[in-house]
Amino acid sequence: MKNKILDDFYSEISSTYSTPSQDEFKCQIKLNHLHPIYRGHFDGFPVTPGVCLIQIIKELLMDKLQKDLFMTSGDTIKFLIMINPETTSDFDVAFVVKNNTSSLDVSAVFSHENTAYMKFKGSFKILE
Repeated sequence: MKNKILDDFYSEISSTYSTPSQDEFKCQIKLNHLHPIYRGHFDGFPVTPGVCLIQIIKELLMDKLQKDLFMTSGDTIKFLIMINPETTSDFDVAFVVKNNTSSLDVSAVFSHENTAYMKFKGSFKILE
């Protein structure tokens, strides 16, 4: 299982996740403002691509659950505040996960100092 699609894009600082049955937890991450993706998005004014935030959600879940996942739906994806990693690079990602037989219903919120930057609600298929 390969968890990271973008090497060195972010690092996980801490997590409250403890057991496979845990349905609510938080991860603290730090974005790497020097990552090459920011030269193209955008040089001189870096903005974290939304698709990368969704990928971080998937990768954190895969790491915690030790399962390969495939996103099947993104019912609600709201980008509330642009993320410039040069000004704000540390984020809490709060998860609520409902485990069905072969899928996960997931809510996740990226926040910094109690300000929400991105909200996600969607589903992931558990790959065998």
